[in-house]
Amino acid sequence: ELAPLLAGDIYVPASTALLSCAGGRCELDGVALDFDPLSPREHRCPRCGRSYAGELHHRWWIYSYQLWLAERGVHAALLYFLRGDKRHARLARDISLRYAAAYASYPNRDNVLGPSRLFFSTYIESIWLLQLCITADLLETAGDSATANEVRERIVRPSVELIAGFDEGFSNRQVWNNAALMAAALLLGDRAGAEHQVRAVSGVEAHLAQGLLDDGTWYEGENYHLFAHRGLWYCVVMAEMAGMAIDPALLARFNEGFATPFVTALPDFTLPSRKDSQYAISLQQWRFAELCELGLARGPDDRLSGALARLYSAETPLA
Repeated sequence: ELAPLLAGDIYVPASTALLSCAGGRCELDGVALDFDPLSPREHRCPRCGRSYAGELHHRWWIYSYQLWLAERGVHAALLYFLRGDKRHARLARDISLRYAAAYASYPNRDNVLGPSRLFFSTYIESIWLLQLCITADLLETAGDSATANEVRERIVRPSVELIAGFDEGFSNRQVWNNAALMAAALLLGDRAGAEHQVRAVSGVEAHLAQGLLDDGTWYEGENYHLFAHRGLWYCVVMAEMAGMAIDPALLARFNEGFATPFVTALPDFTLPSRKDSQYAISLQQWRFAELCELGLARGPDDRLSGALARLYSAETPLA
């Protein structure tokens, strides 16, 4: 995944992402077009093979690409921290500094759910900002404080102002706003600010106590459970690493949430299609293996071990 970025120039779009009826969809089949991070202008339908171009499709592609590029920054910074390869340090630094230079140029407009510069909703900028904070923290830990300081001043501080002004209460989206604000506060050396996100009315503790049901499921259903639980994982881990105590009963409820998708799985290892979730989502994906791994890192669980055995079995077809 990093090889193409290590070999060439990094593309940072000049436009913001845009949500539209036409962008990212095949006109004939109505299915989502393939996301190819190396193809900003041409987008293929996985069903009929037809290719699409134009501004609406490009600006829909930007939505996934900005998140993808931010994640590559995390991977590059982590690989540099672990292995010391300067190519990875250079890539993580270049991604961070390119965003630092461009962030203020993105207009805060064409939004759907709250203010955002790169995207069309606040919670998506939160996910993006979280990755930039992690990248900066890894680089600084490895000795590059200059890049981390650029990220603090030119991305983190102005982005936090946008995110903090749009509290979504007990929506699954606010989970990610909390995660971004916690990460930003810790990167800025503001421990009190990070703890505020834990104790706030719509903060981490409140989400654990009221957003999660007794069995660990997020109250909005499976489709939102997976999204909210991953955001809660970031919040809980940051709180634990910073020494912020959380009620053990709430942590137990959170830990139970790792197994929830597997407890209700259908015999063909798909999720039930309830509420507004997509039809027949397969659990045979790397992201569910990762969910098991993260849960098992917090303690043994036969349900997660069994699911992981099935996911890692040579007989399991790739989804």
